[in-house]
Amino acid sequence: MTRGQMNLPALAVALLILTMVTGLSIGMADRAFLGADRDATSRQVGVAVSERMVSEESDVTVRPNVIDATELETLDAKRMQELFPVVGNHDVRVKLDENLLAERGNPTSGPTIRRIVLVERRDEVTRTPQLSATDPRFTLPRRTSNATLTIQSPDETTVTTVRANGRIVLRNESGLDGTVSVSVSRFETVQFAFETEASGSLPTGSVRVTYYPTNTRKAVLAVTVDA
Repeated sequence: MTRGQMNLPALAVALLILTMVTGLSIGMADRAFLGADRDATSRQVGVAVSERMVSEESDVTVRPNVIDATELETLDAKRMQELFPVVGNHDVRVKLDENLLAERGNPTSGPTIRRIVLVERRDEVTRTPQLSATDPRFTLPRRTSNATLTIQSPDETTVTTVRANGRIVLRNESGLDGTVSVSVSRFETVQFAFETEASGSLPTGSVRVTYYPTNTRKAVLAVTVDA
């Protein structure tokens, strides 16, 4: 009887310890589940933002998975929220390689979604070709999807037709004069040929060609989202 009474305090202590350990384990499990749920939600938001950012409908792409470098210059936290409302109230950071594009809050521990993308920058180049009577042609040194032609025909020679790789893009029998934009294939180098109503060379300055070559590079787009 005395031994049983002596063991009661030890049993009480053991039950107390067991209760504390069980409560602590349940608390840790709850926190783990909550943390896992937050990470899953953050990952879903990160995937959604990155997918919409590189989609064909995105305001920052020129075509799927090709980001317009010029559009990135205006991307900040406010515009990111406007373009991708799926971010909600999450803390978000968007980086391209090591360059920070936009950030809201302080996403320090959330998951990061990474995608390999192309970044395209378009330049503007103007050339004034020297055209001869025997070879009234001019080849652009770089590919482009469109070009702007400025034609000022002299009195003695009138430009009536312009061809791009043999295809007629401009024609006016009474003469071409002024500035016109034409579309060309961005998959091949374009050669312009100028036809006139009379034989003779066009003086330098009669034709100016502005084209828009692109420079494309690979980069890693990283979207970090933290609940």
